[in-house]
Amino acid sequence: MPGHMLAAVSNYEGVSCFNETGWGSTFSSPVCPGKDSALEFCKNIYAELIDLFPYKYVHIGGDEVEKTNWKKCPDCQKRMRDNNLKTEEELQSWFIHDMERFFNEKGKEMIGWDEIIEGGLSKTATVMWWRSWVKDAAAQATGQGNPVIFTPNGQFYLDYAEDKNSIASIYNLNTADGLTPEQQALILGVQGNIWCEWIPSNARMQYMAIPRLLLSPS
Repeated sequence: MPGHMLAAVSNYEGVSCFNETGWGSTFSSPVCPGKDSALEFCKNIYAELIDLFPYKYVHIGGDEVEKTNWKKCPDCQKRMRDNNLKTEEELQSWFIHDMERFFNEKGKEMIGWDEIIEGGLSKTATVMWWRSWVKDAAAQATGQGNPVIFTPNGQFYLDYAEDKNSIASIYNLNTADGLTPEQQALILGVQGNIWCEWIPSNARMQYMAIPRLLLSPS
């Protein structure tokens, strides 16, 4: 959240900007950070999850947010005025920070995809760098003192088709490249992702993962 929640925003009142939801120019309709009812909905969802799982971290997502509705939504625009926010990216950051305070109050730490850097990164968040084309994301986050997990889609999206460069690109990835020793100490590790939109079976998933899953960067 606040993106990638089309089922929720389409089926629960007071969660989206407008009654009509669906697909925007790039991604689906997001949560409306201007509505207190939407914030309450999000916190209620996580309150249930936090009670179920004892782990240290909570992953908020924060990626691929379609902000077109926010630009037109009177609730979002009022939230921006009330909090002196100049852009919708700052509004997303406001939402992320508000949720993070809730997580912290519950004794949890937040992880989010590297989009959470945009608009201002909190001091306590861990960043998962997935967008290979945003090459300075890890340097930017660690430069501010935030831990980072490497999961760049160019190397670590194991649902992508393998080719002659796939294994080499994983094996030769240098997570320390361009980082000071202090920044390198904030790299927690790497993660391989398999998104299953186009993977019909467990057998196919294993086929896509192996042998790439067995490798670690130098």
